[in-house]
Amino acid sequence: MRVFFPDPAFAWVFCATLIALTCVAAWTDTRSAKIPNRLNVLILALGLLANAIRGGWLAALDKLVFETGSAGLGVIDGLLFAVFGFLVAFVAMFLLWIFGLCGGGDVKFLAAIGGWVGCDMNLLRIWLASVVVLFVWFVARLVGQGFNPRKLNRTLDALKGGKKPDQANGGKGPLKRLRVTYSLPLAVATTIVLLWVFRFELQLTLPKPQPQPAGTTAHARPLPNPA
Repeated sequence: MRVFFPDPAFAWVFCATLIALTCVAAWTDTRSAKIPNRLNVLILALGLLANAIRGGWLAALDKLVFETGSAGLGVIDGLLFAVFGFLVAFVAMFLLWIFGLCGGGDVKFLAAIGGWVGCDMNLLRIWLASVVVLFVWFVARLVGQGFNPRKLNRTLDALKGGKKPDQANGGKGPLKRLRVTYSLPLAVATTIVLLWVFRFELQLTLPKPQPQPAGTTAHARPLPNPA
């Protein structure tokens, strides 16, 4: 099994930092309906730095694919990994933004996360998991407003922002606006995916022991058959 991290302690620092940054972005977006550009730049810059360190460390331990043992080449490999992740996430989200399916802040936020997890399956897992979390959260908020058709219509109006809260409530007092921000489901999805995918390297669970060939032990090679 190819390792992603050179050390369990580094794995925890890597994952905890990314989780914390996504939570800060989600909290900021929920409060102000905006993720500051400087926060997205910070997330991306730290992702580039983390992957450069990770790549150099892995190369020094001969744990990269090319196994050169050169820390310098490992740093370059880590940077390219992060840059490609950023570009893939940015292009994919930019296409969704063109069709009005997401906001500009969402494009930059997921692209910054791509600078951490690269352009492999983990980026796709995070995106798919965020869609599922967003759907579940959206349905839960709708159900929480009750199944009365009028209430559902007023809730949908508030969610869409097409009417002011008091207008959506028929002039009977303010109706709390339900803002669906993509950053919160994305932060939840990032946390779930990181803790699940890297559960072995984080030592949250132990990998299953591999079966040994007959006639071997954990520290010995198979004995040759007698001629």
